[in-house]
Amino acid sequence: NNTRALYGLAKKAEDLGVRIITGVEVKGFESNNSTGAVAAVETDRGKINCDQVIIAAGPWVRDFWTMLDLPEKISIKTDEGDLRDNIDMWRFWQLEEGLLSINPDQLLTNDGKIPPVLHVDTDAPLFSDADGSLITDKLWGIYYKPDWHFNGIQGGSAPYKVETPVSEVQIDPYGPSSPEFVSGPEFAHMWVSALAHCHSRFQNHIKYYNREPSGGIGCFTADSFPVFDSFRENAYVIADSNHGWKMLGVGRLVAEEITGKSQSLLEPFRFSRFEKGKLHPTSNSPFPWS
Repeated sequence: NNTRALYGLAKKAEDLGVRIITGVEVKGFESNNSTGAVAAVETDRGKINCDQVIIAAGPWVRDFWTMLDLPEKISIKTDEGDLRDNIDMWRFWQLEEGLLSINPDQLLTNDGKIPPVLHVDTDAPLFSDADGSLITDKLWGIYYKPDWHFNGIQGGSAPYKVETPVSEVQIDPYGPSSPEFVSGPEFAHMWVSALAHCHSRFQNHIKYYNREPSGGIGCFTADSFPVFDSFRENAYVIADSNHGWKMLGVGRLVAEEITGKSQSLLEPFRFSRFEKGKLHPTSNSPFPWS
């Protein structure tokens, strides 16, 4: 359960002496005029002087990037050595997720244990479980798992690109509260049909799809991989590129790096990789985060 996991992580931090202040909106950063370093964080509850800033803001990273006066457009060196200019640093993808309201025990393993998240990528033709029509004969993918918090089978499919100009994307209200970025009936049809494609036990289950709003948007870097790097001398950005839950251990590496211990594991994720052409491999998966 994500909520309980967050509270558990918060308790671990507070047990170490961290003070967590919620309900505070960051408005900008005050700079040291001589060095450009961040001298204070400006919030809706006043100014906070600081020696070091760490930003791990998930899909809101675009806004913090702008507050730091970092480039909205970047140059990328290709494998052929060509330098391509004016590339968006960020791009948004609509995350397609939903819930099948059935007993989640249906996905327990044969010995009654909780399974891993199941992920399927295939180019096998996908036919509708509702009327037998062809949904796609191109590459498609889904993921799914039993979820006892929501009491059903929860999962999603490959996201799609948000075509709105990056600077105009309205991130808030986020998730199910968004009037724009929630999963629609096309997703429900595809995803439940894909579940039926993978498991006959889910055939004729479209009627159990939960119609409550679900989904959200993710903010990805230019190559869809994270950026872990320091800017303006003392502003460390953890741009997770929608990988957040998979990367909880990165926090420790960043803490050690900030306190003077270099971290070779973080080197492939520096911002400079774009201009140097040290990009990560392009995945053949329909998921940009694979």
